Amino acid sequence: MVVLLDLTDPLTRSQANQLQTWLGDEIASSPRGTLLSVGVVSEDPSDWGARFAKCKPQTAEDGNPLIQNPSILGETYNDEFLLPLHETLEKMMQSETQNTSPIMESLQALVSGTPNFTTTRLRRLVIVSDMLQNSSVLSFYRSEGWEHFTETRAHERLAGNLDEVGVTLLRIPRTSANIGDPLKVDTFWARYFDSQGTSARFDVRNLGDL
Repeated sequence: MVVLLDLTDPLTRSQANQLQTWLGDEIASSPRGTLLSVGVVSEDPSDWGARFAKCKPQTAEDGNPLIQNPSILGETYNDEFLLPLHETLEKMMQSETQNTSPIMESLQALVSGTPNFTTTRLRRLVIVSDMLQNSSVLSFYRSEGWEHFTETRAHERLAGNLDEVGVTLLRIPRTSANIGDPLKVDTFWARYFDSQGTSARFDVRNLGDL
């Protein structure tokens, strides 16, 4: 599971708590060995890529009490997996508002920087974002959409490496964003993910704070 966090506009505390709870539930229900890779959308390319990438280890509940010590398994799970994950998330969420939001670029850097993601059989992508792409390639704040993207031939740079990947979108509402036609945003991402080859497993939820 690859998780991309768009923190170019910081989350509210309520949204951050919702995200932590949701992610904790997803991890708890994931089988042992599931790879979790977390990255961030940032205007600084040096921040792109996998900031955390580890496979879920054995938990105390997974172990065989006849030959394994549940207490040791629990400590290892917390110290080597959960604690580093939470520390990474906390550090990432301390970011300040940024001027650009290169979602596509950050996404591809994270996917390419996640070990074995392109060869894993069951793959899942989670994006936590308002999905308001804003970079030199494309910006919804300049009223650019899919037509502009194809006219500039930028679509030829699409990696096409999300074949059969299931997508979960935790969408952050930005009611004050001045982007013109919101439908243009939805149309762009529908065509983007279709061009990238994602599967029909597409789940969209709001990460609201009211």
